Amino acid sequence: MKRFIACIVCIGIVAFVSCSYENTATVTIDTGIRQQAQLSWFDRVLAFFSFAQPLQADSPIDLFFDELEINVTALDMDVISLRFNYDQIVNNNGRINLDVPAGNQRTFEVVALAGSTFLQRYYGGMATVDLKPGEHVALEIEIGKLCVPMLTQIDTTSPLIQFDSNDNTFPSLQKVELWESTPTFDKSYLIQSIVGPFTDRTITFESSLIKSGYHYIVKTYNKYGYWMSDYQNP
Repeated sequence: MKRFIACIVCIGIVAFVSCSYENTATVTIDTGIRQQAQLSWFDRVLAFFSFAQPLQADSPIDLFFDELEINVTALDMDVISLRFNYDQIVNNNGRINLDVPAGNQRTFEVVALAGSTFLQRYYGGMATVDLKPGEHVALEIEIGKLCVPMLTQIDTTSPLIQFDSNDNTFPSLQKVELWESTPTFDKSYLIQSIVGPFTDRTITFESSLIKSGYHYIVKTYNKYGYWMSDYQNP
């Protein structure tokens, strides 16, 4: 009897693993983030005088972050959301391995977060692929700067965001959104969306939409994803 039960359990485990394998794909995300190479004194002198690109080049993406967030979304699956610290990423040569449910239109979002008290989005990247069951996909995601305004002002008289005149991300700005949240932060609602192209670096919102006692956030979008402001209470 015990042998029979053990056999049934083993069959169940094999069936589960087989079913899991048949319905998932393994994705290796290459973020392009590498540990900056340490050049010797001789290599630096040689590169300086020869104007040559040394083999030990700097990382393709030279950025600092506290955490790297990976989000995988699709209409027919639950959201997969993971976070990694800087050391975890560079120690694995910038690569992340994930098992993802197979299917069409799987969107992978990479977000670099930094901040002392409130982690904010500064860099991001996105890619959408179709995944077949059992396949192994190497996915390279181009990471770039998000559009971060120098000023975010949400009040009842002149709600606006403003970009610095030297901000080179401003030309890539595609869309700006204003969101309203309930006082308890349990729900958020999109109340205004402004689509580019943008020429004025000061972008204003409808002041009539702003109400006292509520919280507001701003989102700015470019091809790398979206930046989100902290909550503001007018």
